[in-house]
Amino acid sequence: MSLLPSGRWLALLAAAAPLFLLSPAVALGVDAVLVLLLIADALSIPPEDQLRLERRTPARISLGARAEVEIRIGNRTRRRVRVRVTDDLPPMLERVGDDVADVWIPARQEERAPYTVATLRRGDGVFGDLHLRVAGPLGLAWRQRRIERGDEVRVVPGVLEVKRYRLLGLRNRLREAGFRSVRQRGEGGSFESLREYVRGDDPRTLDWKASARRGGLIVKQFELERRQNVVIAIDAGRLMTQKVGERERLDYALTAALLLADVARVHDDAVGLLVFSDRVEAFIPPARNSVSRLAEALGEVHARMVEPNYPAAFTYLARHVRKRSLLVLFTDLIDPLASAAVVSQLTRAADRHLPLAVAIRNPDLEAAAAQTATDEATVYRRAAAEELLQARAAALAAMQRAGVLVADTRPGDAVPAVVNRYLDVKRRGML
Repeated sequence: MSLLPSGRWLALLAAAAPLFLLSPAVALGVDAVLVLLLIADALSIPPEDQLRLERRTPARISLGARAEVEIRIGNRTRRRVRVRVTDDLPPMLERVGDDVADVWIPARQEERAPYTVATLRRGDGVFGDLHLRVAGPLGLAWRQRRIERGDEVRVVPGVLEVKRYRLLGLRNRLREAGFRSVRQRGEGGSFESLREYVRGDDPRTLDWKASARRGGLIVKQFELERRQNVVIAIDAGRLMTQKVGERERLDYALTAALLLADVARVHDDAVGLLVFSDRVEAFIPPARNSVSRLAEALGEVHARMVEPNYPAAFTYLARHVRKRSLLVLFTDLIDPLASAAVVSQLTRAADRHLPLAVAIRNPDLEAAAAQTATDEATVYRRAAAEELLQARAAALAAMQRAGVLVADTRPGDAVPAVVNRYLDVKRRGML
């Protein structure tokens, strides 16, 4: 705890300074009175046990969202008290508005001092200590103390976007966000047998060739689809550390992954998750996993400046996921060696699974390849960028020839791109 003079007292002291030019004795007397008033005001400040502080913080905040933190200050004294309070924020959050709350608390009452925080990046953090200043009744002195606290918070990816797209779905506005509607085929997508038409059957199930052969209307019967697997694999290597605006490319991949998981749950599919860099960072087996559980697992995922180990990741998947699955890989392809590794592993995976490569583009690289050559350095940068883009296009073409589905997308379009490809797979019964 420490004692501090207020701005008011310092202003009075400065106002008394010219008295030294007239009479030093008078000036010293005035200063002595000011010091005595400062001490008296400081002694009148309520003791620690007369003020009660409580802080309420959110346990989880979605990346890109804002949240409210509430500080409550209780005054147990018989007079009104002025306090200023602030606290230590975790590095992934920033305060919106004033950094310090200045509150007057009536006698024997409690006041709230809410403020808003915005997220900067994903991860775990701790709201630290509270810093409280209490003013004396004359407003000449402050008594400052630190209250030790530690309230944990986690910034998770994509949950805000999941809620937004759910709301768009309720308002039938998904087409505006880039989603295509998918017509569901009866109760399932797997052909079972033929039978005669009965009044009330869906006309879309009519088999015209069979009807012509038999001389009567024949419809197709479909068996109920079994729950299918969707396994989301996310590359957290060095290429995903590159930023697009204020967010890493990995953040766009995580958001699209959560939206895909949410849509897959709606279609009653089991969703699994694998995050890898040069090692396996996280794995959740395919099941009816909630979006919140997946978001929790992804909250502490960070892209690392290492080369992704594709063989190790796909070997791990082969051991832990036996059932045929839609395998969705979020990555990018620039480096020729890395591209060759991705193509090789996805081609092998195509023997058991249906692989979908979601290649997230690098807008800076595309801009470098399109810039006007004005000097020698620009010419070299443009040539290097064009060469990398050509290698990337060749890798994507090689995967398509090997039976791998490809979604080549800009970071901001990753969500509708991957969800639409998933819906196409469901509509066409490719699993």
